[in-house]
This record gives sequence, structure tokens and C-alpha cells, in this order.
Amino acid sequence: MAITEAQITAFNRFLNVTNGREKACRFVQYFARFYAFYLLRQGGGNPQRWIELKNHLGIGRKFFRLLKPVELAQSGIKSLSLPDPFLRATQCIKFTSNFLYYTSEAMSLLDTIKFHKLDNPKRVTEFGQKCWLMALSASILSSLYQLYIAQSAKKSTNEAARYQLTQDIVDMMIPLGGLKWLNLDEGAIGLAGMITSAMAIHTQWKKTNP
Repeated sequence: MAITEAQITAFNRFLNVTNGREKACRFVQYFARFYAFYLLRQGGGNPQRWIELKNHLGIGRKFFRLLKPVELAQSGIKSLSLPDPFLRATQCIKFTSNFLYYTSEAMSLLDTIKFHKLDNPKRVTEFGQKCWLMALSASILSSLYQLYIAQSAKKSTNEAARYQLTQDIVDMMIPLGGLKWLNLDEGAIGLAGMITSAMAIHTQWKKTNP
């Protein structure tokens, strides 16, 4: 099947957005994480190059998101004006937790590139994972509440809330596995990351190509 000019234009429009490039890199990163685990289990191939690809893409994505806390701080302030008290609380917790997560990620990046040495980088990473988990939990509660309100009012199902709920639940496997709160191997975490990356890519594609 031949690729049309319109398809190439749509693809370029997607990649012209920083979030689009970051999500594409995220998918490849988690694929590399999954595939490295697969090769190690099979005892063949060269898993180390996939591990290196995963590690370097992880560092690269942190540069993409270096100023993400500024955006999240603004979103957190805006969430305070939401009329519904439950949505206001959950959204505020979500944005505040994500702000702390991306801030800790930026600190870890500075340590990785040896710009600023952290006393305990592992502790900073674990704190960030806990903040991400808190943000996902708040987002899940928000989505469940929106679905409950829609059902109570006998309105059509909020597809966006359902989609976000699914994405957040799968995403929770990553910090839960990273913190060792769930016994998940690298393959399971990699697969979860691939699924949510594909979902995020789909969402961003619709935004850039309505």
C-alpha cells in the first residue's frame, strides 16, 4: 500500500509537536525494555544494546520534559477554579504530584549528566515514583467520578474519561513495579509502557490531526 502525501503531512504534523516526539520515543524506550528482557530470558541475541537504547532514550526524554513543572504549576493553579469540589481536589492533587514527579526527574537528570551531584539519587527517584503513583491514583478517582456523574445523570458515557482511566490503570504498573510494591518483571513493565505509550500517541495524533 503506497504512502500518500497526506499521510506524510499528518506524520510530520505529529512529530512537529514536542509531546508527539516524546511519546514516540517513550514507545521505543519501553519496547527496548521489553525486548531486552525477552532476549535475556531466551538466552540469545544481544540484549545489552537494547538496554543501552532504553537507558539513553530515558535520558533524552528527560530533556524533553525538563520544563514540564512550569506547565503543571499553571495547570494546578487553574484546577483550583473548578466548581466541583471533588474534581477540584483530585485535579489539584494530580497536578501537584506530577509537578513533584517531574521536578525530581529533573534533579535526577542533573545528577546523571554530572552537572549536580545528589547525595542519594536512588531516594530522589523513589520519591518521584511515589509522586507519579499519587498522580495516577488521583486521575483514576477523577475519571471514576466523571463516569459516575455521567451515569447518574443518564448522559452518554464519557469516552475520554474511560480512555484516561484505562491508560492510568495500566500506567500504574510502572511505578508499582519500580518501587517493588508489585512483583513485576522488566517484560511486564515494558509491555505496560508500550500500551500506554501507544494510547498517548493516539491521543496526541488526534490533537494534531483533527
